[in-house]
Amino acid sequence: MLVPNPLTTGPVWPITGDAPDLHAIIEAQAATITDQEALLHAYQGVLNTAQAPPPATGTGSATGTATLTVSSANGVILIGAAISGAGVPTTPAPTITAGPQGGGNGTYTTSIALTLTSVPLVFTPGGGLSPWPTPSDADTLNAILQAQTAVLRNQTALLMQYQDLLNVSQTPAPPTGP
Repeated sequence: MLVPNPLTTGPVWPITGDAPDLHAIIEAQAATITDQEALLHAYQGVLNTAQAPPPATGTGSATGTATLTVSSANGVILIGAAISGAGVPTTPAPTITAGPQGGGNGTYTTSIALTLTSVPLVFTPGGGLSPWPTPSDADTLNAILQAQTAVLRNQTALLMQYQDLLNVSQTPAPPTGP
């Protein structure tokens, strides 16, 4: 392999005839980067779905105060969860601001005063601590992290090689666009 030296008039690499091959290599690398980006987005979508805790339900009663008593809770009622159900105002939408540890049956503080009598309610998470991931998810999360790290390393290496090629050659970058 010839090494370029800008101070000499000797052979220059890549030679003009190499440009189509280099262009094809760069296009293949760009396609690989695009595929890897799609993989990263797929991983992120799986994580987003897995991290979104499901809504909780329960029966609520309140007497015109910012205190809500919940019974028959199903699921975890998170701090920041939006409250919905018959008779619950939508503007401003009430949220849970404090509650018992564990997010089950008990007395909760709400962002606005409510008047309800044994109303079925839905508590849609919008904040608070997520119960996911569980400790048993560590292996899966580590595998995803390793795959993402490998993708990023490959992308960085490809871009650096291309930049180096352009910096040391006298071949202009291929035109972009159709």
